Amino acid sequence: MRHGGILLEANDSEGESMKKNTTTNQYVPTDVLKCTVIAVDLAKRVFQVAGQDAAGLTVYEERINSRESFHAFLRKLPTSITVLVETGPGAQAWAQLLKTQGNPVRILPAQHVANHRSGPKNDRNDALAILRAGRDTSISSVPVKSAAALAMQALHRVRQGYVRRRTAMSNQMRGLLLEHGLAMAQGDSAFSQGIPRILEDATQPLPDMLRELIDELLGEWSQLGERINVLTGRLETAAKNDETAKRLMTVRGIGPIISTAVIAKQTEPERFANARQFAAYFGLVPKQNSSGEKVRLGKMSKHGDAYLRSLAIQGAHAVLRQVKANSEDPDDRRLQRWVSRLGRKEAAVRLANRNLRIIWVLLQNDQTYRRQVNNDLEKAMS
Repeated sequence: MRHGGILLEANDSEGESMKKNTTTNQYVPTDVLKCTVIAVDLAKRVFQVAGQDAAGLTVYEERINSRESFHAFLRKLPTSITVLVETGPGAQAWAQLLKTQGNPVRILPAQHVANHRSGPKNDRNDALAILRAGRDTSISSVPVKSAAALAMQALHRVRQGYVRRRTAMSNQMRGLLLEHGLAMAQGDSAFSQGIPRILEDATQPLPDMLRELIDELLGEWSQLGERINVLTGRLETAAKNDETAKRLMTVRGIGPIISTAVIAKQTEPERFANARQFAAYFGLVPKQNSSGEKVRLGKMSKHGDAYLRSLAIQGAHAVLRQVKANSEDPDDRRLQRWVSRLGRKEAAVRLANRNLRIIWVLLQNDQTYRRQVNNDLEKAMS
């Protein structure tokens, strides 16, 4: 007997009712076919699966103990079943597989899934939490990225790791020298020039063992700097060869690093109703603690991608450092008002928020950003 592309078969050896999916030519448990949504708690080798029907009732649960068996399970699924996973290692690869075979797939942020967990943390409760989070329409899914975007993301993550290690190493050297009464200023020039002079100065009260140790750390610190420069060069080359990145770099405070990070994230700006929601997605909005008629706005919420948010703020600080006090440019005068009224840090956050809103617009068309024209200067020239 055939039903909706599924051929009904006899029970298997264990007595479980099975049906054959004529599209994939695979046998599927009957309970799976009752599901409209399936949630998977991913791991390296163990996968916890839970499924619910159209009424929201959990009708299927299974623990799969190998990657091969899980892959075979996914291949059996009818294309009408939506699959939910949470962010984590391997989520993008499984999502790409499901997308290729025609299954709707959603990747949910892990921090929001945790808010829906009931009871102790284990694989079963995690899978059920994914099901509950999937019904929460306020949770935005993470886009399924292409292989090129994942490669670009990997380049950013490796570079970020080098930067963190180099910063930690410089702080360690400064701390070790400070214990012997030698205070070092921050910055690359202070380390590349100041520390060699200290190590060569025999009058400095440093034991020979510490001199050798600092010299080894300085060598590794320099090597990390060279690796960072190499990866930065790759990102700059990628930005020059990408039309979208070149358009994003027309915005003040957006350079090759930020533009390629935005492209690698593949945020799908059409998911957001307006530019304000796009900026809020990266946490560049005040945190709310409101109740009733009282609206309380606190510090920056810091939700979303911390890496891209920090890059946007760093780019904004770079713009503020270049603003001249006697500038007549309308954008510069706006930034001067922000700095005088809010302070430099809050002005940088506001500029980063504004830049992300502009990015939201540019990602949805083929235009470039044009700064506001100085009307007085334009009239004088005409």
